[in-house]
Amino acid sequence: MRRQLLVLALILSASLPARAASVEDDVRAADTKRVLATIAGNDARLSPLLSNALIYAHADGRVQTKAEFLNAVKSARFKYEAYDYDDVKVTKVTDEVVIMTGKAHLRATAGDVHVAFALKFLAVWRSEEGVWRLFAYQSAKLSEPAVTPAAK
Repeated sequence: MRRQLLVLALILSASLPARAASVEDDVRAADTKRVLATIAGNDARLSPLLSNALIYAHADGRVQTKAEFLNAVKSARFKYEAYDYDDVKVTKVTDEVVIMTGKAHLRATAGDVHVAFALKFLAVWRSEEGVWRLFAYQSAKLSEPAVTPAAK
């Protein structure tokens, strides 16, 4: 009897639909695609992930539209090499708006100069025609904490 119940339970669980991804999971997946397309300098892959109304505010104060941001990514004047997250939080505001916050560690090349820095960011994602697109982005560069010897 136990074996029959176990077999029945396995059959029933196999026939259930897989758990649908949450809004938060969908936004994280869209952001991963965005980061990979940015690192690759692939504006064709990046464009559908960005809202036509995008406002992209860089840590140095520059603000770009979607077209300006795509041109900058394509030009590779500033080539991202790594974009690693720390402490990311994804918060659903409405069914169509999600806020992502966190800390990122970036490595890039600007001409012949290699740079590495950390920043805090706020990204607003909006569902447009059923597709999650980056609607607004703001980051602030973090100064690295000074290393001081421990008191004796």
